[in-house]
Amino acid sequence: MATRPVACFIAVCDLCGTSETSEGYTPHGPTEQAVIDIVTEKWGDPSCGWTHTADGRLVCDTVDDTAHKTAHEEAGKTITSCAMTVTFT
Repeated sequence: MATRPVACFIAVCDLCGTSETSEGYTPHGPTEQAVIDIVTEKWGDPSCGWTHTADGRLVCDTVDDTAHKTAHEEAGKTITSCAMTVTFT
C-alpha cells in the first residue's frame, strides 16, 4: 500500500476552538484562504456557514451561544438552527 504525507489547513473557531461544522465534519483546504472560503460559503452560499469578521476572527456556525450569535450579527448575519432562516442584513 502506497502512502504519502499531505499537509492541509483546517478551520478553527476563534471563539470556541472547534474545527467541526454543525454537520460534524472538519473543513480543510490546501491554503488558509481556501479553508476560509470553504467554511464561509457553505455550498457556495455566503449567507450560510461560518463568519469571517471584520477584525479577522473566524466564527463557527454554532447557534446556541451568545458570543457566537453576537459575532454573526455584528457581521450582518443571522444564523438559526433552521437553514431556511439564515439571512444577511
